[in-house]
Amino acid sequence: MKVTIIGGGPGGMYFALLAKKAWPRWDITVYERNRPDDTFGFGVVFSDETLGAFRDYDEPSYEAIRRAFAYWGDVDVVYKGETIRC
Repeated sequence: MKVTIIGGGPGGMYFALLAKKAWPRWDITVYERNRPDDTFGFGVVFSDETLGAFRDYDEPSYEAIRRAFAYWGDVDVVYKGETIRC
């Protein structure tokens, strides 16, 4: 089976990892339009529930993500002068 994944973001890369784990003989290719070192000044936020799913599906990748993670406590969202703590 040949699988082509368009987009090397978190979803595309994690799908590629899980698909290769489930079907090691498959030929999986990920295409990304940007260079490997391109960044865009934003981060990805994972809820505790999502991190738990990562752990359940593939513990080695979960541990790698967890080690590289930047943890933030409470986050304040300010809109029109009103602050909501998340």
